[in-house]
Amino acid sequence: MSEIGILKVEKREKPNSRTSKKLRKEGYLPGSISGRGKESVSVSVKADDLRKGLSQYGRNALFKLTMNDDTVTGMVKDIQTSPVKGDMLHVDFQQVSLNEEIRADLTIILKGADTLEFKKLMPLRQLDVIAVKGFPQDIPDDITIDVSNIDKVENVYLKDINFPEGIVPEADPEQIVISIVETKRAVADSEEEDEDKSEAEEEDLI
Repeated sequence: MSEIGILKVEKREKPNSRTSKKLRKEGYLPGSISGRGKESVSVSVKADDLRKGLSQYGRNALFKLTMNDDTVTGMVKDIQTSPVKGDMLHVDFQQVSLNEEIRADLTIILKGADTLEFKKLMPLRQLDVIAVKGFPQDIPDDITIDVSNIDKVENVYLKDINFPEGIVPEADPEQIVISIVETKRAVADSEEEDEDKSEAEEEDLI
C-alpha cells in the first residue's frame, strides 16, 4: 500500500475571485473537495504544503485531508496553473474510498532511449499518458517502458507493457504507445513537411 500524506485544509466561506486572490497572496491555494454523490466543499490549503506533499508522495498520492475534526481520504484530481508564470491557481481534490476503483493517468517514462541513437533509431510517443483504473492505494505516478533492447523499427503496444498488479489500462490493447523509427526517416519526414509548407506559402503569394 502506498504511503499516505497528510494535508491540513480549511473550509472557505463564500468563495469568490476576490477572496481567492487574497488567499494566494497569503500563501494559500483555493481549492475544492468533491466526492461521488456528495456536494463539493470549497477549501484552502497552504501552497507550500501541497508542493512538498506532491514532491514527497507523488502526483497520484493519497492524502488524509484534515479539516477541523473531520478527515477524508483524497487525491489531487486537477491543478490549475497560470499560463504565464506557471504558478498554481486552484486545486481540485477527489475524495476516494480504498475499496472502490478509480481512474487515473500515468505519465510515461522511457528507459534506454539514448541507446537507440547508436542504432540510428528514435522513439516517437503516440500517447502522452496512459489511462488506467485500480484501487487508489495501488495506482503509481508513472509507468516505465524500456526500449533499450529494441534494435529495429517496430511499435510498442499497450499489450506489451507490464502494469503493476491490480492496475488495468482502459484503452484498446492494440493501441500503439511508442513507435520506434529510423532517425533518417524521421528527419526526412520533417524536411518533407517543411517543403510542403514552403510550397503552400509560395502558392498563397501567387
